[in-house]
Amino acid sequence: MPNLNLKSRLYPHYWQFIERYLNKRQSPADKVTLVQKLIFILPTRYGWWFLFLIGLLYLLGTNYQNNLILLVSYLLLSVFLLSIVLTYQNLSGLTVQCPSSAEGFATDKVHPVISFSSAKMHYMLQLNLMPHYDTVQLTDTSQSATLSLTVAKRGRYLLPRLKITSQYPLGLWRAWSYIALRQHYWVYPVPDSKTALHPAADEPAVPAGNNIGDTLTSYRSGESMRHIVWKRLPQNPTNPVVREHHQHNITEPEWVIVQPLSGDALEHALCRACQQLLTLENGGKHYGLKLPTVTVPQAQGALHLQRCLQELALC
Repeated sequence: MPNLNLKSRLYPHYWQFIERYLNKRQSPADKVTLVQKLIFILPTRYGWWFLFLIGLLYLLGTNYQNNLILLVSYLLLSVFLLSIVLTYQNLSGLTVQCPSSAEGFATDKVHPVISFSSAKMHYMLQLNLMPHYDTVQLTDTSQSATLSLTVAKRGRYLLPRLKITSQYPLGLWRAWSYIALRQHYWVYPVPDSKTALHPAADEPAVPAGNNIGDTLTSYRSGESMRHIVWKRLPQNPTNPVVREHHQHNITEPEWVIVQPLSGDALEHALCRACQQLLTLENGGKHYGLKLPTVTVPQAQGALHLQRCLQELALC
């Protein structure tokens, strides 16, 4: 079986073909135990040279009729064959699961935690999520492994296949397996902590009860034309400015509202709502979330914040 880390980057269709083949052998499950049909094993580069040395010693022993050289070649061949069983047993019977879904923000990394259980110890394991490169070295299965997964877009995604590799104990053979776990990870919008623009000094004043919380931002595709500040348009015709009203910050301080938008305007509104949710939670306030299609009642706590962020990810 070839090294898929390099193949998956150079040939995406190659990895898709392997993915279809693996799906027939093992469909996603909450908990997977490694058995014979899930484990692949081949000699390492060191193992192939070791096998070449055995053949060379055998030829020398038969050519010169030297029983001592033949005995050494037979001994090395026994070690070579025995290491197949030891390497296979180091993976066989290992149960792998991901007990909880990982979460993180877009353009950042999420860190799923993989736990193990088995009737025996397993040593010197390497783990990585396919087709990503980040590898975690695990000395034994008494500890869990925290992997790293780079994400770019908000949403809810299925955890990629987990590759487990072992060359224990002699490094002559490499055993590996590709495991599909039925677990998801969440990617939330990036919190927007940028300072908003303030109204210009020459604009007419608005009563304090209405303009508190109003900001000026650049026009984004998908926003309503009604919000454009037309008096500012002659100053900069190529960059229209829109007014964002936040009266709910006065009348309803416990609600975070996302208006029905699309495109870049929606993404900006979700990022700003994510920052508001984090600020309200850190301030110990009760808050709710109003989306165009979903309303989350007011509450407080880590679970409530997680639900709100998940709704933003799916918006």
